[in-house]
Amino acid sequence: MTVRRRTISLALVTTGAALALTACGGGSDNAAASPSSGSASPGTATATATPGSGGSGGAKAGGGSGSASATNASGTAGTNTGGKDATGDSYAYKHLCTAGQLSISAKELDSNPDQYVIAVTNHGKAACGLSSYYPRVDLGSKNGADRSHNIHPLVPSGLGGAPAVPVYAGRTVYAVLDVDPNGAKGSNGGIDEINVLADQRFPNAETHNFPMNEGATVVQHPKLGLYRDSVGDAVSSMRTADINGN
Repeated sequence: MTVRRRTISLALVTTGAALALTACGGGSDNAAASPSSGSASPGTATATATPGSGGSGGAKAGGGSGSASATNASGTAGTNTGGKDATGDSYAYKHLCTAGQLSISAKELDSNPDQYVIAVTNHGKAACGLSSYYPRVDLGSKNGADRSHNIHPLVPSGLGGAPAVPVYAGRTVYAVLDVDPNGAKGSNGGIDEINVLADQRFPNAETHNFPMNEGATVVQHPKLGLYRDSVGDAVSSMRTADINGN
């Protein structure tokens, strides 16, 4: 019996091998794009204060963070930015801010020395959320050991809506405190310090203490507004404060 053998041209084999090698070689044009940083210039009031001994009372629960970059409220920010989603509100709602990725300041408003701008800046690489709509604030004596009698400001009523206040990477949110909203112009009664906790879910150890200007008038019912993206909007929110926030 005669068996026919199929002969493949050497030139054809050589051509096929060359094509295969060309297909296997990867080019740099197909590399994955790096995640968007979403960075922007911080606000005007971003100086960091040293955490103090803590304010009065316990923090209100703010829910779990669901964050892949943080294990507790006072931890530092991680490096997993989650790609382009890390710049949006939905990402911030699911990834609550850690105290370690925020800086906090409180400065007098140039146009009104009785008003203080509380600025919270996110120094992390991704957006994060503050579980409370306004910072926890109380006013007292810097030398006072007992903070149970500190003054707590009024805040706006009718809160509701988004599960958290988004703070984008490199950006700042503001809340304004008015210690003399009615213009009483009296004494401060020994009150010379503002205590600020950026998020009510943070432990008291993350409270920051800021000195008040000398001769400031402090009334029994100062007003505090909600977090806003601009100082002007924060002032407008402060003027609507009408209930006790604690």
